[in-house]
Amino acid sequence: MARSRSTLIPFLIIVASLGVVCGQTVDEVRPLEPEWRATVGPRPRFKIGVEGTDLVKMRFRLVLSQDEFDTELYVFDQSEEPNGWAFTAVMGESGAIFTPPKPLQDGRYQWRADAWNGVEWVEGDEYSEVDVDSVPPAYVEGLAMAVEPGGTGIVLEWDSVTTDQDGRPEYVEKYHIYRYIRRSFFFVIRPFEIAVTDGNSFVDRDEIALVTPLVFYKVNAEDQAGNEPDRRY
Repeated sequence: MARSRSTLIPFLIIVASLGVVCGQTVDEVRPLEPEWRATVGPRPRFKIGVEGTDLVKMRFRLVLSQDEFDTELYVFDQSEEPNGWAFTAVMGESGAIFTPPKPLQDGRYQWRADAWNGVEWVEGDEYSEVDVDSVPPAYVEGLAMAVEPGGTGIVLEWDSVTTDQDGRPEYVEKYHIYRYIRRSFFFVIRPFEIAVTDGNSFVDRDEIALVTPLVFYKVNAEDQAGNEPDRRY
């Protein structure tokens, strides 16, 4: 039996109202990581926190700007581009983790997270700032090698790295030490990372280094964004 229009309209209004009441709600959405003014690589890991109901079905978007959001340089919408997104619920804290599918350009960004409540986008009240750096530190110079007294180890020392490969001041977080050992008559060498240190020296006391006729070492600096020069010999 057909229903009159006057009967259908109130019915639709009631159904729509129930959908909003019983659906998702967003009480708060905020940026969690990276921390304020942290320096990160070109594909940082963004962590978003959210409070509300029916969070498992929540959808997010990440907005990046360089002029306090007058211009939106990047908008990553989970509904349109699901790649790189993951829902997270750890120790009572819910939200999302996002890694950009392509590298971001170097620079300082303001970033904000929004959440979809089933009806509209709820913009985050807070924003954070992050510095993207893709330029690795300069190559280590002054690497010197000596045999420890008694032949118990090989001592490595090098100069501190204070600039990146573009000549700008750099903060080095740690140094990676690689050992290259000759494996055959044809001079095939294999690299192994043997240590990581925040200092300017290291002693290799591994027996394989002490008994191998020909051993090479390389030291690379890593900055706080995780950038490291080419590891090849």
